[in-house]
Amino acid sequence: MLTQVNNLRLDEQQILALKQMCHLSKNMFNVGLYNVRQYFFQERKHLRYERNYYHSKENDNYKLLPTDIAQQTLKIVDRSFKSFFGLLKLKSSGGYQEKIRLPQYLPKDGHFLLVIPIRKRDWEKLPGKDWLFTVPMSCKFKREHGAVQFAVPERLRTKTVKEIRIIPKYGARYFDVCYCYEDESEEQVEQTGEILGIDLGLDNFATCVSTTQKSFIIDGKRIKSDNQYNKRNSKLQSIKDLQGIKPLTNRQAKLLRKRNHKVRDFTNKAARYVVDWCINNKISKIVIGYNPDLKQKVNLGKRNNQKFTQIPIYTFKDKLESLCQRYGIEMIEQEESYTSKACAIR
Repeated sequence: MLTQVNNLRLDEQQILALKQMCHLSKNMFNVGLYNVRQYFFQERKHLRYERNYYHSKENDNYKLLPTDIAQQTLKIVDRSFKSFFGLLKLKSSGGYQEKIRLPQYLPKDGHFLLVIPIRKRDWEKLPGKDWLFTVPMSCKFKREHGAVQFAVPERLRTKTVKEIRIIPKYGARYFDVCYCYEDESEEQVEQTGEILGIDLGLDNFATCVSTTQKSFIIDGKRIKSDNQYNKRNSKLQSIKDLQGIKPLTNRQAKLLRKRNHKVRDFTNKAARYVVDWCINNKISKIVIGYNPDLKQKVNLGKRNNQKFTQIPIYTFKDKLESLCQRYGIEMIEQEESYTSKACAIR
């Protein structure tokens, strides 16, 4: 199963309709969460999705949402509490030391994603509709707000899409659509025993040296320059504070969206370049230096600290790990808290 994320370009009517649906989805999440929390307080047990459904299906938010979307929202509540109970079990065995909190309610004026399961028969009808996907709505909601349609990307039209997620961004000012689809497994890399070592940094985002006596560096100056966003956002924030405005403004949201797009593009291309280089040079193992609290304990000076904490190191590592799994490349994390600023001889 793979995913592809795209931005939705919609008119004002469609944005308002999706915004209202995401708000109803948030209400549905809170309704389901309330039922599960109250059952936990009374019985100290987990109220499963099947029973929670019967408690929630008469709610007004459930009736305004399409049945599939409302049920998927309740299933997300169920998964949240499964994770909560899993952490409790792990902590009782001594494998987790942090404080564990119950899943929290979403903000009153917030929004939540829409999860739309796709049936095979519905997907097969899309070619006759010029590959325009129509967001499912209840009859009452559709009469009030109108239909929302968007085109399916060409590269996905030959795939088997299992689920579509509509994700509200920046207070539902913008929306992303995430396609979850099946794809054929990739050809696995031959296990040659050759290793690529990766050291993550700032100006040199990733310094890569292999046992094949070849090396390369991914330039980090580009992504560092994209973080000039912080200066522009700071100026907008100061103006906003003088006017007593608390929520994220439209200009801030537009600026943040542009910056995040650049970060996602950079990390995707960087991870893909590393994996393709390994495949072409017959590398079957990657060792990457990484510490979970790398940014929390960084001590490079005030100015360098600010620059370093904005670099998307974890995002890059996560994407690289996902690609390595697809191609059969082993990836090992090496804790290196005592190697930075240390003498190589000592």
